[in-house]
Amino acid sequence: MSWSASGPSSADDVQHGDAAPAPSNAGAIPAPVAPMPAPVVAPLVAAPVTPVVSDTAAPPVAVVPPPAVQIDVPDAPSVAWPAGDAMQTDPVGSLTTAKNSVPHGTGLVYDVRMMLHTTPAPGETHPEQPARIERIYTLLEQNGCVARMVRIPAREVLRSEVELVHEPSLWDEFEATVRIPFDELVEYSRQLEARASLYLNEYSTLSARFSCGSVIEMCQAVATRRVRNGFALVRPPGHHAEPNCGTGFCLYNNVAVAATSVLANSPPHDPVNRILIVDWDVHHGNGTQRAFWDNPNVLYVSLHRYENGTYYPGTTYGNYDRVGGPAALGKSLNIPWPCGGMGDADYLHAFQRCILPVAYEFAPDMVIISAGFDAAEGDMLGGCHVSPAGYAHLTHQLAALANGRLVVALEGGYNLDAIANSALAVTRVLLNEPLPVLPAGLATSTAGADTVARTVRAQAPYWRSLAVEQAYMPPSGPSNTAGDVLAAKRSAALWSAHRMVSLPPIPTEHIVANQVACSATLMSQGLETLLVFVHDNGAVQLDDAILPGEYAHEPALYMSDSSEFVAQWTSDRGFACADVNTRASLPVRTLRNQDRDRALPRTDEAGLKSQMGAQLLYLWDNFFALSPAKHIVFIAHGTACDAVVHLISRRVVQDRVVAMIQLMGYNPIPLVPKQRQELKMWYYKNSLVMCPHNHPLYLWDEQSASGKRLGHTVRASEPNAANLVQAAWPEVEAFIDARLKARRLVHV
Repeated sequence: MSWSASGPSSADDVQHGDAAPAPSNAGAIPAPVAPMPAPVVAPLVAAPVTPVVSDTAAPPVAVVPPPAVQIDVPDAPSVAWPAGDAMQTDPVGSLTTAKNSVPHGTGLVYDVRMMLHTTPAPGETHPEQPARIERIYTLLEQNGCVARMVRIPAREVLRSEVELVHEPSLWDEFEATVRIPFDELVEYSRQLEARASLYLNEYSTLSARFSCGSVIEMCQAVATRRVRNGFALVRPPGHHAEPNCGTGFCLYNNVAVAATSVLANSPPHDPVNRILIVDWDVHHGNGTQRAFWDNPNVLYVSLHRYENGTYYPGTTYGNYDRVGGPAALGKSLNIPWPCGGMGDADYLHAFQRCILPVAYEFAPDMVIISAGFDAAEGDMLGGCHVSPAGYAHLTHQLAALANGRLVVALEGGYNLDAIANSALAVTRVLLNEPLPVLPAGLATSTAGADTVARTVRAQAPYWRSLAVEQAYMPPSGPSNTAGDVLAAKRSAALWSAHRMVSLPPIPTEHIVANQVACSATLMSQGLETLLVFVHDNGAVQLDDAILPGEYAHEPALYMSDSSEFVAQWTSDRGFACADVNTRASLPVRTLRNQDRDRALPRTDEAGLKSQMGAQLLYLWDNFFALSPAKHIVFIAHGTACDAVVHLISRRVVQDRVVAMIQLMGYNPIPLVPKQRQELKMWYYKNSLVMCPHNHPLYLWDEQSASGKRLGHTVRASEPNAANLVQAAWPEVEAFIDARLKARRLVHV
């Protein structure tokens, strides 16, 4: 999440570009305002605030008289505060409430001093900018939300509170920055940005203290039922901050400190013993998960882009198999999205299929949302498509828990319009407004459903509500892969039905049997046609089956395998058949090609393609090219399509190969070499490339610019790639007959 850019100073964004940036010679932080007393949840009027000095706070600044609407912080941007008939001016710049506020309503905490944290050098911009919270507050006010909310005064966090989660050295390190000369601070901030995706100016620690302290105040207000629920409109964010370091735009972990404080200080007559934290920021909250890794009283749930650990924060700590420490197994629940583009349907599916069943079983006394809005539609860092209505529905479902004790704390989100509209939708839910209507036709993506299913299997051993699923328990002893089992079954079936025998595999260090089978007539004189079927392992699924009689208790291994079907067809035609398995997996996910590498499990894709290509070259050179067959037909399925194109690009096959049928999965279509013009024309004429209905070529017009290098493409009506062989067989059969007829006419 590192960021570097040049442009207008982010301090200029504090009030729509009207405020001036902090002078470059500003070297001292203003004296902090001490914590305010607990709010009275009744109609408030402006009144002088008597500060209470904290255990580390400096003497309080002087309070400006109530009539003023300007906050003047020495050597810092001046921030105008709105005034009007319904609102009274807060002399220290904290949020005020409407005169008609109702007890047990919705709280809001906000303070303009959190906008003082900005990039230290003039001319630099950053996505985590002061205007983020200002834009949200303005939109809430314009839509009448602020006037209906209860003021929760902002305050600075105490050192003793920070040390509930963080090491003492972290406080010392951040507080020391106020004594660094400005020029040195600029350079230090640049180094920190490169190392930890974090910047600091002379006011950053003040803003961070208010951000963390404000979340604590809101959580305490909800825990003690002074308000029913609330929104902590704070920055800088916190969920990346680890016990020993700040990182990822975060100084202190606001939510972790607040949750720990509430657990330690909840009222005895109405205690908070269990807290659910739902983190829907697009980045994994590594700091929050680490803070509660071995704490059975906090259930941490995160939905985030993961991409095999390559997406920020760039570790495998957010994978679905990270379920908590020894004392808290199941208390870390990760939904690691494999790619961008996830939307409302994916998030709602994750909630309904996994998160809510676990949440009800956990039965929290309070719910805290780490509400990053960078998965919102339009966010430049998140690349997802969650709508304001989607966020509203997620909030509504969480509000049903913990007797309504719900706190929303702002985390990330960097498109100003997107975060403002999303925060408005969430706030309206907190205020009990009707839910917005979601569009018809919402359905989770294949990648989304697969990710949630993996999480459910990983969590099933620890939650009875998920126990209906097969638990994720890797074998500890020797085992066979599903591909090995399928290969043995395939080899036995082909021998039994068609007397097809195994060919020796390519000599390698790890020789795998049962991968290549051929008809006994492969080398027979007078053979006219050889059909070579090259395929991957197909779709394999283990599930509980509904089986009759005495077998009802046995699980079923569903194997989508077309080898016997193809072998029977070639036998009926009098052709010889060769069956080649590449041991890869059938690509069944509909993904944009640019997301595919991140979405699929970690494999050496280049190495896999090279291995498949080498295997087919070996078989061609030692068997197929030596066969007396006059005509050779290739049918490839799934990832094997790459191996066939690799073969025709490296061997001269045009004299004997009469047809090339490619039955695609949802993988990218392989291309013939661009510089081979004659091969491109031959391939286009002699190929049939059948694509499942929702292939990216047709959904998103991907690869269309490649033209004839794709071959002759046809869109099938079948959406399931595993069923494409049988579904497209009438077209395949007609194409083979046509190409064989054309070749025979040429030789007459």
